[in-house]
Amino acid sequence: MMESIAWNNLNLVTSEIYRRIGMPDADSKRSQNFKPVIEQMRLKALGLVEARCIYDYVPVSVSGTGEILLANKYPVNAATSFFEGAHKVMIAIQTIGFRLEEESARLFEEGEMLDGMVLDGCGTVALDEALELLRDMVVKQVIARGLQTGYNLCPGGFQIPLEAQKTLFTLLDGGEIGVTLGEAMLMSPVKSHTLVIPIGQKLTKPNLSSAITCEMCAEQQNCAHSRLKFGKCK
Repeated sequence: MMESIAWNNLNLVTSEIYRRIGMPDADSKRSQNFKPVIEQMRLKALGLVEARCIYDYVPVSVSGTGEILLANKYPVNAATSFFEGAHKVMIAIQTIGFRLEEESARLFEEGEMLDGMVLDGCGTVALDEALELLRDMVVKQVIARGLQTGYNLCPGGFQIPLEAQKTLFTLLDGGEIGVTLGEAMLMSPVKSHTLVIPIGQKLTKPNLSSAITCEMCAEQQNCAHSRLKFGKCK
């Protein structure tokens, strides 16, 4: 049964905002020059973010070479090794809403490029933190049932193609949290994501971490924002 949840306890960690705008060392002299605008936009972002999620647990099976079957009905191309041993997946659509996106666009239009860039970075950090809260909730639920979780898998990555978004939006009502899927399989609001986490008694590729770290993510070697590239796993 599909469930919805709102996250009202985001922190927007300052060091993560720096990383998202391309300044991984928040303590450097150059980064400190941006401290006032970082703090100002962080507070603005906290008032604009509306982090919401819908999710469900549905059956999964490996149905062929490079293919899984979701909810006993929908074939999806995927790297099947991540689903070996799984009997269910947690599927989710999550967003921070339109308000921050609209304000960031307004700042850019008015020539406030730095403010717009930092606010946009704050939005990405908000989505990351909401993902961490969701992951933590799922891992605790699954472990309590004596099962294992796998990696976070996002359509559009190397493990699941972007076309899988259509299936996830068939199984979940994105409209309930204001998220729509366009013909190009891209979501609106932009700061939204979909997620698949395999669940089973004995997964071939288990991952019981509840923190959002590069080691937990299946895309760690291909991600442009990988913390590993900055020498930080978190």
